[in-house]
Amino acid sequence: MTLSVRACVVNGRQARYRQDGAGEHLLYLHGIGGDFLWLPFHRALAQEFTVTLPVHPGFGESQDDESAAGMEDLVFHYVDLIDALGLGRVHLIGASFGGWIAAELAVRYPDRIRTLALIDAVGLDVPGAPVAELFLSDPKSLATLLFHDPAHPFARLLAEADPADPSQVSETLRHFKVLSTLARVGWNPYLHNPKLSRLLSRITAPTLILWGEEDRLVPLPHAEAYRKAISGARIERIPACGHLPPVERPLETVSRLLAFYSVEKSSRAF
Repeated sequence: MTLSVRACVVNGRQARYRQDGAGEHLLYLHGIGGDFLWLPFHRALAQEFTVTLPVHPGFGESQDDESAAGMEDLVFHYVDLIDALGLGRVHLIGASFGGWIAAELAVRYPDRIRTLALIDAVGLDVPGAPVAELFLSDPKSLATLLFHDPAHPFARLLAEADPADPSQVSETLRHFKVLSTLARVGWNPYLHNPKLSRLLSRITAPTLILWGEEDRLVPLPHAEAYRKAISGARIERIPACGHLPPVERPLETVSRLLAFYSVEKSSRAF
């Protein structure tokens, strides 16, 4: 099912988002892969929640904001988006780059977050476990970094991309647009905030850290670093999965999340 894109105005610029479902509000902040599209992962969550999937400024259909030169700008963008859409206190999921935004949002506005789930999130500098090179990777290398299964349709589509092919001009331009936007926030320092690790103790929401066991982009020690810094956080690993569990292993990822939400809901009942 293709879900139509909606639009709202945030600070004078159009922000694009998809939304479906019923129940408590769940905000999903996407990563660098195809998870800004409405996927089986989002459809499954929408059976239990009202799921809002915004597209980051400069990604996909959203208008770019060249004034957004740092992570703090993106955090403010999403606080304003939450208010514009009337989402209130949300269940927050962030994957990859979106996980970094989610962590920064939960640090600054802990009272706005009901629960937090970080999926293969960047954002930290972990000695001995560097994030792999993203900006200079060719499509085939990028597919290897992001996916455990090279036969996955998204992995094959990425690996077979040819920037020199005239028929793929629009896809190539979209790819470079994403990297350009990402570079404004995460070029130097590379995909992390040196202050974030010591600020994570400010997070008060129940937190689940989900990680693909075979993530070649952001190694597993990053999951442990997040767990140690966030009080009460726990880690779950998804086997035979790379950097994008919502894309590569959607049903298992949803199953882990729903179990987490069930426990959190039970604790609220008492």
